[in-house]
Parts: sequence; C-alpha cells; structure tokens
Amino acid sequence: MNPNALQAKAQRCGWRVITERDASGPMITVVRDEWELWVAFSGTAPEAATIRKPGRTEHQRIPLREIGQWVRGDRHQMSRFAIGDRVTVVGRSGIVTDITLALIRHAGRPGAIRLRIDYDHGGVGTPFSEQAQRPHAELHR
Repeated sequence: MNPNALQAKAQRCGWRVITERDASGPMITVVRDEWELWVAFSGTAPEAATIRKPGRTEHQRIPLREIGQWVRGDRHQMSRFAIGDRVTVVGRSGIVTDITLALIRHAGRPGAIRLRIDYDHGGVGTPFSEQAQRPHAELHR
C-alpha cells in the first residue's frame, strides 16, 4: 500500500492521519480512538509498521501485509476493550491480554477482531470481541 492509498483509506475509515517526511520517505501515523498505527515508507513502499493497542504504552511490530486489515478493522469491535480489561465470556471471567485480527470473516464481515483472554481459573480463549461482555459492575467504554 503506497502512502497516498494509506492516507485515503485511513481517512475513509475514520482515522486521523499525521504525515511526516525524512530523507527515505514519508512516515504516516494514523490514530483512532485509543489505537495508533505507524508506517514508515522507503519511497512509496512500506518498510516498517508498528501498532499501539489500547491499554499498552509500547508499539509492537506488525507484518506489512496487515496494515490495510488494521486500518479497515471494525471500529466498534476495536474500541470495545483495552488490554487489561476484565471480561466475561459465556460465564467465564478473565483478563484481556491481547487484541488481534481474526484470520477469518466473522458474521460475513472483514475486519473482525479477536481478544486473547487469560481466564481466572486457568485456560486461554480467543473469542471475537462481540462475544465478550464487561462484568455488570463496570462501566461501558
């Protein structure tokens, strides 16, 4: 994805776009809700990409092929939870430890988001974000 395509797609999907330039090419940061995606370009080709997810302070590298998928990610699903949030899935409580792209479409839609949940009584789950609920005592985002 070239810089112009990234900017256009990000703006259509509700991201705020910040563009900087250095000697090797543009660096684009897109920000939406508590998410931040950074892409460095060498000329018009993406060279490196990182993402900062809600609940984290540090960025993590992502494969270049995921840039467009994250930008198109379902905003409602992406903004429901942050890393560290307590959730309940089918009666099991736990903590969100990561937020990832679903490798398949969910309910026929691209951009589905999965949560990684470490359950209180052992085990790990990876439900779609729509399958998780906040405990009743907590406020909604």
